Amino acid sequence: MAAMNVTDKTNSMLCRAFFKTAMPLELVLIGCGTVGSELLTQVQKQRTRLEKLGVAIRVSALANSSKMYIEKEGIHLGTAEFAEKTACKAWLDAKGCLTNFEKLLALGRELKNPVLIDCTAGEAVPDRYKDFISNGFHIVTPNKRACAGPYSRYSAIKDMARKCRRRFLYETTVAAGLPVIENLQNLLYAGDELYSFSGILSGSLSYIFGRMDEGASFSAAVKEAMAKGFTEPDPREDLSGADVARKVLILAREAGMVMEAQDLELQSLLPEEYMALSKEDFLARMHELDQAMHKQLKTAQAKNKTLRFVGSIDNGQGKIGIEAVSLDKPLAAVKGGENALSFFTKYYSPIPLFLRGYGAGATVTAAGIFADIMRTLNWLREV
Repeated sequence: MAAMNVTDKTNSMLCRAFFKTAMPLELVLIGCGTVGSELLTQVQKQRTRLEKLGVAIRVSALANSSKMYIEKEGIHLGTAEFAEKTACKAWLDAKGCLTNFEKLLALGRELKNPVLIDCTAGEAVPDRYKDFISNGFHIVTPNKRACAGPYSRYSAIKDMARKCRRRFLYETTVAAGLPVIENLQNLLYAGDELYSFSGILSGSLSYIFGRMDEGASFSAAVKEAMAKGFTEPDPREDLSGADVARKVLILAREAGMVMEAQDLELQSLLPEEYMALSKEDFLARMHELDQAMHKQLKTAQAKNKTLRFVGSIDNGQGKIGIEAVSLDKPLAAVKGGENALSFFTKYYSPIPLFLRGYGAGATVTAAGIFADIMRTLNWLREV
């Protein structure tokens, strides 16, 4: 037993020595659901490779809405413990204490390069982004609430990040792992101007309309998308177009437009009466929409077109809804969970910049978050 203690102590000393010379990434993850758990798995798998590149990555805290666990020297990530979201929640329930934002905020003053990763879907954590940034945290998030909420809060967070020289990164708020926001930002930095864009910005709706092309009914396609984990737990979050609207708003703001959600023209897939139902009642009655959707698709097909759910900005106006797209247009080929965007700019005109790729699922979203985390790396000044 004594030999084991000596070995453990030696390993701990070597770990501390490595962290003194390596580029640190110290993660504080809030939200350990499907995406958060997948991110933890990817961190564990990539740790050894990153160490060879001189990057020391560790998870210093885990939290959800009720429990948190802090270990500044790094939480041991056993793949069996964190591979499933239910396992991660069970681990926090067993080992964690009550979530306390003030204790999490305090870590910003104690860690060398703290990165807050917000994998929640609500407003509570975005409401504290400014506090985390002022305490030394970078922010990385797939949560759309900060960038698609009130413009005043969005602007204040960006201003705070600039003032504190911290990164506020949210690539995965649009098209999961596709580098949409970074490409747009780089174009604008280089003096380009966005004239318009249109795109398919929902992996779930991409899948649903693609399956309808192949003969599936609307309700059957929605149920398939739910089973694959493409939709939100309540699919009306996707079918209402609200999620696409948030993404359109985020891109519009990146292009410099001062715009609020109510400025967008949104055409929901669902009549208002279905939005008022309970989730269970909606799923039971969803088949009632099949006939109307089938008729709309057949009308488009008779004109050599197909249906797609498209978000766009043109002349400063945002629009989200079903469009009949000609079969010879790039968006007509987008299906199966893919996202695609077409940007017309000063530099990319008359031929647009076209980005297309897989845009749904925990794996690609977590990979996009991981890429944003890596963008927070900095060399520390030698003392």
